[in-house]
Amino acid sequence: MNLIKIIISLTLFSSILSAQKLEKVSIQLDWLHQFQFAGFYIAKEKGYYKNQGFDVSIKEYNSDINVVEDVLKKKSDYGVGKSSLIIDRLENKKVVLLNAIYQTSPMVLITKKDLNITKPSELKNKKVMLTSDARSAASINSMIMSQGLKLEDINFQKHSFNLDDLINGKTDAMGCYLSNEPYLLEKKGIKYNVLNPSDYGFDFYGGIFFTSEDELMNHSKRVRKIYRATMRGWEYAFNNIEETAKIIYEKYNTQNKSLESLIYEGQVLKKLSKIEDGLLGKLDKNKIKEMQRLYILLGFGDKNIKIPKVEDFVYDSLNILYSLNQKKYIKQTKIKLLSDNNFPPFTMMVDNKVQGIEIDYWKLIAKRLNLKNSEIEIVNNSKKSLEKIKKNPNLVKYAFSKRDKTEITALTDSIAEIKIGLASFMDTPYISDINELNGKKIAIIKYTSYYKMIKKNYPKINFVEVKNAEEGILLLKEKKVYAIVNKIPALNYTISNKGLNDIKIIGSFDEKYDLKLVVNAENKMLINLLNKAIATISEKDRESISSKYYSIVYQKNQDYKELYKILIPLIILLLFIFRSNRVMNKEIKRREEVELQLNKVANIDSLTNIYNRRKMTSIFDNEINRSKRYKRELSIIFFDIDNFKLINDDLSHSHGDKVLKSISTLIKNSIRKTDFFGRWGGEEFIIILPETDKEKAGVIANLLKEKISKFDFDINRSVTCSFGITSFNETDNKDSVLTRVDHAMYYVKKHGKNDIKVV
Repeated sequence: MNLIKIIISLTLFSSILSAQKLEKVSIQLDWLHQFQFAGFYIAKEKGYYKNQGFDVSIKEYNSDINVVEDVLKKKSDYGVGKSSLIIDRLENKKVVLLNAIYQTSPMVLITKKDLNITKPSELKNKKVMLTSDARSAASINSMIMSQGLKLEDINFQKHSFNLDDLINGKTDAMGCYLSNEPYLLEKKGIKYNVLNPSDYGFDFYGGIFFTSEDELMNHSKRVRKIYRATMRGWEYAFNNIEETAKIIYEKYNTQNKSLESLIYEGQVLKKLSKIEDGLLGKLDKNKIKEMQRLYILLGFGDKNIKIPKVEDFVYDSLNILYSLNQKKYIKQTKIKLLSDNNFPPFTMMVDNKVQGIEIDYWKLIAKRLNLKNSEIEIVNNSKKSLEKIKKNPNLVKYAFSKRDKTEITALTDSIAEIKIGLASFMDTPYISDINELNGKKIAIIKYTSYYKMIKKNYPKINFVEVKNAEEGILLLKEKKVYAIVNKIPALNYTISNKGLNDIKIIGSFDEKYDLKLVVNAENKMLINLLNKAIATISEKDRESISSKYYSIVYQKNQDYKELYKILIPLIILLLFIFRSNRVMNKEIKRREEVELQLNKVANIDSLTNIYNRRKMTSIFDNEINRSKRYKRELSIIFFDIDNFKLINDDLSHSHGDKVLKSISTLIKNSIRKTDFFGRWGGEEFIIILPETDKEKAGVIANLLKEKISKFDFDINRSVTCSFGITSFNETDNKDSVLTRVDHAMYYVKKHGKNDIKVV
């Protein structure tokens, strides 16, 4: 019994030690445990996080938690949120979006069928139970406003999260999730209608996995690993819904859901993820820009800050975020790689230039970090290089062994894993188990970084020490050894470069050689930057670099005398042409400047500095053709300043000009860069909106109308506008669209002004 207790104690102690090696990471959910977060559970339960070196805790939501603040204040490392994270970024909160699991948000409005509410416009004066968080409800609010309703027309109620309130008539409509409440209503035999924002063009994301900018800047490698493990978890969850639902039912079922309801939830959410279309986790930058625009029009975001670039807060494995100090360091510092030039194929001289695997990786790192001042210095002595690095913190070299790490130097993360292989004759069978080599003579190069490790780990192999690869190959050819050990790229290079057609790679050891960089330990800035760049290197990059050196062919020396006879006259001719071109280019440049000014006069309205009618007509023709060709949506907004004549007559034309300029600036700053805005004539304006249907254009017009009516034009008089909106149909031409939208605008003018009409 005592022996059994000892064994159990040792096992438990071993488990504790193993757990301690894992890095603790936390993920804060934005709701209670359910299939909505299945990918995180699977990544944990299937060991995907553990395999990456993490012990991940998945934290359930409660009403006291603000998920964004939790992540920014480092109470949690990662979080799950909604599209309202875009608003947080507009407010300068440093969140970084990693992926969006649901390409279409599951949030909808549900009404009982017997109320006969089939469209948002029928919600006027109805009771709607919706979360008080206007950010989260932005898609639903936009849907309502797109139908000509004001939010004040609806009797909003605080959400009780009790479906019985909808069933018993305490509310007419309720904010619900497609994956939850429809199942419960169907189980009760209650018929219902769904008002889905995506049906009206408001296709928001759901289930956005995010972190802080600080996490990405300081732990880019961890972000990359967590991201990959999480995506793997989601892929498994959606491809194995029943198994996943059972795991949630047994281990994460705090809401006491039935297994059947969890399976239903998984099936609905799988469709919203669009995994079958290859879009799982995708964050489309154009879609996010569209959402930014909509949020700003809805009045969210700090208007005093510049709209952040999508590239700055949407995770991209090739995109590196820098602090201001890091940007300054990169710009001002000359970083130099100290390299050997005789270590093929890792480093070697080709056409008087140092090339090789290590050089290619360095160039890739320098490119990712935008190191314009990067240089390579040849130092064929590792100890001498280390001494230089100790004196100059901006020098780096490749690590050849763990001895390169000292009290003064540090090693970066692994750039690539280099396998240790075996080469022998073509008729030698492949080695599936290294133990097959026990007792055999194997040539191994002394003083290599892996020499001691391989000899220690395989004491039964009869290793024969050699000075270099050439000596090992000679012993092999003389059949004095069974095989030769070396790094696989070096073996490939030797076989190819020496024309050893009778020799092949016959196997590899489990041990790998990590390619790293040696840096002065005091230069934390450089170590951090290098690790960031290393984290962006993909398997595709590694394959591209390694395969490049599998076969290297050297060109034979050529007699260039005959070539010179042709080149010299050709060079003289080219110099003559070059001189003539310089004169011609000056004239072309002068003409281009004149044409640019003429183009501006022809296309830009001189008063408002926006496009004029001529230019907008040309743009409209082009967009109609594009819409026809690619079957894309195209809408236009036509609007007119109400009572503009009275402003000119009562206040003066200078005040009227001031209003025209102010409205032009206001609208130009409120629309997308892909939209076109121009003055049609007098006080009439037109906006052309590619990739936009008329419902969404109606929302934009409504918001622009409100912005104009609330804007202070500093003329002691309110200014309003009347809007007409329509979209291009297959049977349309330019004139029919313009006539229709013009009539819509004049309908508003005749029926009270300061409104919109969508036709």
